[in-house]
Amino acid sequence: MIVVALGLGVVVVALIAAADPYRQTREFHEIVTCERRTGDCFVRERASIAGRRTYTTTHTDSEGHTSTTTHHEITWQRAEGYRQTREVSSSLYEKAREGQPVTLRSWHEEVVGVEVADRTQWFLPEVGGTLGNWLRLAFLGLGILLWGLLFGWWDGFFMLVWRAFAWMFMSIMPVNMATRTLAYDLNTGWALVLDIVLCALFVGVPAWMLLGSLDDW
Repeated sequence: MIVVALGLGVVVVALIAAADPYRQTREFHEIVTCERRTGDCFVRERASIAGRRTYTTTHTDSEGHTSTTTHHEITWQRAEGYRQTREVSSSLYEKAREGQPVTLRSWHEEVVGVEVADRTQWFLPEVGGTLGNWLRLAFLGLGILLWGLLFGWWDGFFMLVWRAFAWMFMSIMPVNMATRTLAYDLNTGWALVLDIVLCALFVGVPAWMLLGSLDDW
């Protein structure tokens, strides 16, 4: 019962804490909707490209397969001299050149969009990231609750970490899609198809790992 109570407590605390970020994210969505209708709802500011760079990261999965990802970053400088660096898509990166003008779109003094030439990229506002973190904590609490209700046995620290990792990995894409949809609406076309495929992989693979760890019970 202690595990059940702990899981339930984590879920309740996380959902209560997520209420305000959820409200603010919906407020942001209203501004996004206004921007699509009129094109003049975010604060606009002119800046310039101060730098750009690419770098790669390498990831090795549990089966030893290695994959490399290329990241693209640009740095813009505001009129007062303040600089900020963000990772952007490869298509926007290709348009960016040092000294080139850029238009920033801000919400509550936070840059949520950047326009270079004919390319525009939007970022999830900080409050959306906060909402996502609380939702992940609620998902963790749900896992603890289900474990206490359905299983409740102990078979070592390693298996605990393994199952917790698999369970939390399942939340990555669904939570990301949920917060992005709350802020900007659901993707359409091929972007939606890609989201569904990635979501299926991110949920299906760790679910298979998690269920596999329960085969002997």
